[in-house]
Amino acid sequence: MEQTSEISRRPKVPVRLGLTVICAGGFMDAYSYLLHDHVFATGQTGNIVLLCMNLAKGAWLGVAHYLVSICAFVLGIMLSRHVLVRVHGHATHRMQRWVAVFEAAAFAAIALLPAWAPDLLVNSAISFCAAVSYENFRQFGTKSAYASVFCTGNLRSFGETLYDGVFGGDKHELHRSARYAGLVASFCVGAVACKFLIDATGQLACLAISALFLLSLRFITDPEA
Repeated sequence: MEQTSEISRRPKVPVRLGLTVICAGGFMDAYSYLLHDHVFATGQTGNIVLLCMNLAKGAWLGVAHYLVSICAFVLGIMLSRHVLVRVHGHATHRMQRWVAVFEAAAFAAIALLPAWAPDLLVNSAISFCAAVSYENFRQFGTKSAYASVFCTGNLRSFGETLYDGVFGGDKHELHRSARYAGLVASFCVGAVACKFLIDATGQLACLAISALFLLSLRFITDPEA
């Protein structure tokens, strides 16, 4: 009973906020893959595997290459935590507004980098920004967690909620499964849109990520308002 009461008191996070942010996540991954050495800069599992493969071969330049991106991701998480705790006093909505503005500015800067900018620099910057987004956008609805820059966890949650909805007869879980499916679809929309915009505008397509984060400002709500 007490747990139910606690859930009912949690602020409701608009689903459209999650859809907007994860669309930007799909755009980030496609952008780094298509324009910067076929690297998926948002998720670090692949980078860790490649780091280990280079380590096993004694390819130290390769180790350093992937280590920079991994460290950039960790630094993004640590900076997010520091700003949330020390600057915003754990006020999530204020932190999310700060993050949205930061991401919009950062990706505008990435879009304007010269064409000769090293792929390692660009991918590390995207990894850092992805970490900041991943750390600060993690819930939608009243109790649903999600990953805002990649899909593995969201696919797991989709499978779990779909099972409980279909085989457990839980209509609420079936509704949640539709939301998780929407998140994955929104990620795909971002990736597809990135391909078309890169074909049309080149690296300036990155400005679409800035636009998505500026749009997300409309959906960030103050839980005390």
